[in-house]
Amino acid sequence: MDRPFLKRAQWVTDKFILVMLGLFPLFVGFQGYSNVTASKFYFFAIATGLWAICVTALLLCGLVRGERYHIRIRPAHLCVGLFLAASAVSACLSEFGPVTLLGSDRNDGFLTSVLYALIFFGVSMLGRPRRRYAWALAFSSTVCCAIAVLQLFGLDPLWLYPDGTNYYDKYAALTSAFLGTLGNVGMLAAYLCLPAGFLPVYAFLSPHKRDRLLLLPGLFALVMLGLIDVDAGIIAALGAALVAIPIVLQNDKAARVCGCVSGGVTALGLATLWFWPGKSGLVYEMSQVLHGHLADEFGSHRGQIWKEGWRLFLEKPWLGGGPGTASLRYDIIWHNDVTGRTVAVTNAHNAYLGYLVNTGLFGLLPYLGAIVCTLITWFKRRRLSPFYPALGTAFLCYLIQDFFGLSLPLTAPLLWLIWGLLESRESP
Repeated sequence: MDRPFLKRAQWVTDKFILVMLGLFPLFVGFQGYSNVTASKFYFFAIATGLWAICVTALLLCGLVRGERYHIRIRPAHLCVGLFLAASAVSACLSEFGPVTLLGSDRNDGFLTSVLYALIFFGVSMLGRPRRRYAWALAFSSTVCCAIAVLQLFGLDPLWLYPDGTNYYDKYAALTSAFLGTLGNVGMLAAYLCLPAGFLPVYAFLSPHKRDRLLLLPGLFALVMLGLIDVDAGIIAALGAALVAIPIVLQNDKAARVCGCVSGGVTALGLATLWFWPGKSGLVYEMSQVLHGHLADEFGSHRGQIWKEGWRLFLEKPWLGGGPGTASLRYDIIWHNDVTGRTVAVTNAHNAYLGYLVNTGLFGLLPYLGAIVCTLITWFKRRRLSPFYPALGTAFLCYLIQDFFGLSLPLTAPLLWLIWGLLESRESP
């Protein structure tokens, strides 16, 4: 049966995916780094809202004209629905009232979760993996990395820094380290996890010779992860490689060998951490955590932030304080003796702990359930086409990074888009 309105909805979805992968990461607004978070949120919210309205209108017109649609609900869809329902209840019962809609200061409230869910449901039901998405991601990541390289040389090609400053004024004249088109280097690392995970795998598995060129922007993203020296991104890339390589290999024998190697490397790494003799540095901190000791200063003071987040979770374990309200509940303020500024902690600096603080166990558990369901889907579909191994690797890399990350609308919409593509119908 010919369903023209469904095809138009799929066409609109295709263009939305291209915009989000190719343009959203590069949009910085018109006020530089001082307002990049709000600028990206508005871009994401407007683009998603217009797409959702167009798709809904087209499908309703199709129903009026007699079109019939087959909707397949997968386990991940049910889990995301439960996550959204828990977020809604948490928002309704929160003492902070309307603040939960947009969030207190990071645009990470309930309405943002609704937009994430719209992307997931819409892309999984109307989207299909397509070659051009790989090239759109390669385009945005290459441009972003090129801008970051110029900034590392002290230049400011997009006039993003305040007058008279550049990257090397970080933590002095500037409140943090800013690079590329994502703002904070931590958010840049979160974004780079996607092309660093997706592009090398897709370039290796694609049957099209031209796609081999995608290895270059993929390596560029990996190199930038090392240059910006964000531990979360480096750990995520290494962890994703250990898990993904045995899964994405198409030859069973080679996959088993790589699986044994990955398991051996992981065991050796854990043993090294356990017996690490050093007294400082990242490896020492990881070793101490493995022994059950989490000092406040570990992980750029994430130890202190995580302890406070756990305390806040225990205060309201079931539904949390409400979406986007962590900054209203955290009571950690640091004073910078160099700049004279005070900095208040407004985020759990761990996406999963953040869900515990904001939406409690009822929010986190279905979120984790959706992740597990999609990882199983990734494993089952790993040989259907080059897209699924690549999408799964990018998805996993971002999830590992999220253990140390902020999970903000600067990059999170791309995670949900990749997530939706992983759960889309099998035909590429």
